[in-house]
Amino acid sequence: MVRPALTRRSGGAALVLAMLIAALAAVVAIAVAAEQQRWLSEVANRRDQVQAQALALAGVQWSRQIMQDDARNSTIDHMGEPWAFPLPRTPLENGSIEGGIEDAQGRFNVNNLATDNALGKEERARLARLFANRGIAPRTLEAIAATLLPVVAGDSASTIGAQPSAQSLPPGLRPVRVAELAAARGVNARDVAQIMPFTVALPATTALNVNTARPEVLAAALVGLSADGLATLVAERARKPFTTVADFRARLPSGASIPDETTLSVGSSYFLVSVRARQGETLAQARALLRRDGREWPIVVWQTLE
Repeated sequence: MVRPALTRRSGGAALVLAMLIAALAAVVAIAVAAEQQRWLSEVANRRDQVQAQALALAGVQWSRQIMQDDARNSTIDHMGEPWAFPLPRTPLENGSIEGGIEDAQGRFNVNNLATDNALGKEERARLARLFANRGIAPRTLEAIAATLLPVVAGDSASTIGAQPSAQSLPPGLRPVRVAELAAARGVNARDVAQIMPFTVALPATTALNVNTARPEVLAAALVGLSADGLATLVAERARKPFTTVADFRARLPSGASIPDETTLSVGSSYFLVSVRARQGETLAQARALLRRDGREWPIVVWQTLE
């Protein structure tokens, strides 16, 4: 005969076990649901990331079309053309896109320093004036020039997709990016940050476009240009872009002169593109350097996607 107390203890143990099993089942169910929710969230985020990156890359392709159309309609490049106006933030379904195109030849090309000719010497003089205007020690320019000594060619991301050019850098020299200069011996990272808005590193030697150069760049490209003269020159350029270098020279303020007209231009081949896209909560940014010669679809020299 089973004792009543033993029966009650057995029944209580069974009840406790049943409650533990139910609790365990609930915990497992919650964990599975949470994992599923996390997986769904990751899938959604990944989907948004892919779509945002696709939008950013599409913006680069759109920029190529804009530059090709511009080449068909004009032989000069200036800030009044459609490509020069930034694309404002434009809403899209569950996202947005914005971006802009900048004339890379509106900046000083540090890779011009690698050439031992009139262009190289003039670029050094320009950069020396820019450094002086920005309060940067002359030794920084010497350290940058030393960075461009002959090395084994073909080891730079700057040359990805680049095509041979009549103005290519001499054999044995590789183009460097401006950001790389911060790691060079004798170069202060803060100084490089100061000059980055006014300099660029292109895979070929280039002339400075006086129609698109920033005021600080124009001031360093000329000799004897006062602050008032610079303001007048920039206003005159906005009123009527320069059609030739001779036109630019003719409209210079009194006292200003051009050291070497062969290093200037009114048209450009290289353009910087920046596109920012948002899809859901995900952001993507594409940057690219385009090379255009007016006869074919612009080439992507290099491209980054973040």
